[in-house]
Amino acid sequence: MKTYTLVVLVSYLWACNSQVMAEDMTAFEGTCHNVTANADGHVKLMVSEENNRLTGMMSVSGWLMGGGQITGSRVGPEYKFTSTDPYGMTIDWQGELQNGKLSGEYVVEAQAGLPRQVGEWSVELQGRLKPGDPPDANVAENVTTAMLKMEFERMLNAPVKQADGKYISGAQNVFQVVHPSGQGISIWVENVGVEWKTGKPKNLNGIHKLSVNYTLYWQGVLTPSGWTKIRLVYNANIDAVTKHEVVESTGTTNKDADDLAFGLGVILGRAAMEKMLGP
Repeated sequence: MKTYTLVVLVSYLWACNSQVMAEDMTAFEGTCHNVTANADGHVKLMVSEENNRLTGMMSVSGWLMGGGQITGSRVGPEYKFTSTDPYGMTIDWQGELQNGKLSGEYVVEAQAGLPRQVGEWSVELQGRLKPGDPPDANVAENVTTAMLKMEFERMLNAPVKQADGKYISGAQNVFQVVHPSGQGISIWVENVGVEWKTGKPKNLNGIHKLSVNYTLYWQGVLTPSGWTKIRLVYNANIDAVTKHEVVESTGTTNKDADDLAFGLGVILGRAAMEKMLGP
């Protein structure tokens, strides 16, 4: 299994950890439905706002793919922004925030050989940090956890360069280790459990253990709509991935699927985690 470039992940997380202290940062999570293709997906959204201008990151997973960096604006409760994924696909989103729920419609204009597509989306507020607000451990914990979920999901779905110089999707990279044949569609990070260090703030600096539960969505000949649940556990105190295993699957898995432990164990090295966790 090819290793992921976690340095990119931890560098971004470190930047975000500093950014949330200085800027308005809001975390949302929910679902989307592609009306054109009649397919469902998951949405994670991190929005930073300054003078009604929106920037941030977005991840779309499940049976749909997309997301990436976002730019846009907010006028009152109305949000409008565009996302651009690593492959260059752009999606226009618009929605209205009501009682902690941001929902609306999206449009994917015809591009890269794909037809125009439309859909609906709805996400719920997970937490918000605003400059000048009094410290709130619960809000900081919620935003940090949402940030971790977003970035692990983006990392796992990012294109991976093969030995021949060609790129494959992150989902296919995991799929070919776990399953004998078929196509990986995307990876959805369902949750990230954090065990905090005693007496430390509930942000990236205070993490003791991380447990990441994610689902690989895939298509096969015998199982056209398959999924595989995988769990990763990292212990920062001993600098080791202590578990990375297939929990459940609707398809046949390879006998050497235990190589997953090696594949992510390599990238979660001391230097990378020190950048994430700090001194």
